[in-house]
Amino acid sequence: MTSDDGAGFAEGASLKRLSDDGMCFGCGVNNPIGLRLIFDWDGDTYFTRFTPNKTLQGWAGRVHGGIIALVLDEVLSRAALERHGLHWVTAELTTRLVKPSWVNESLTVTGKVDTVRKSLITCSGEVSVSDTGVIVAKGFAKLMRAK
Repeated sequence: MTSDDGAGFAEGASLKRLSDDGMCFGCGVNNPIGLRLIFDWDGDTYFTRFTPNKTLQGWAGRVHGGIIALVLDEVLSRAALERHGLHWVTAELTTRLVKPSWVNESLTVTGKVDTVRKSLITCSGEVSVSDTGVIVAKGFAKLMRAK
């Protein structure tokens, strides 16, 4: 019989605190195959710009939708973390792919905090073509306080 520590981990399971070792695929500076995204604020909006290359494609010439979702998750969650501390994790991510995004085309990804409650933060954002402003994806995230 195993015991539960109250955080959903059985006795003997490895319980690790949230920490950053620089290996995050989206933003990690130590990840040799990661995106190494850099973020900034514009008022209440958090953003990054990146140009996906051919290694990030799905169908020929088109950026893989999972990469678009990943970058949205990075921006939405980091907007919450930067303003409300490092004790939040993405619990739900909804991504709506509106138009194809193309490899070697610069994209701007923006996000903002919509609501803050004791144990839930909601954020929304979008991905657009940097030169034209055409929206290629929209996203919504719910973050919960990490236990």
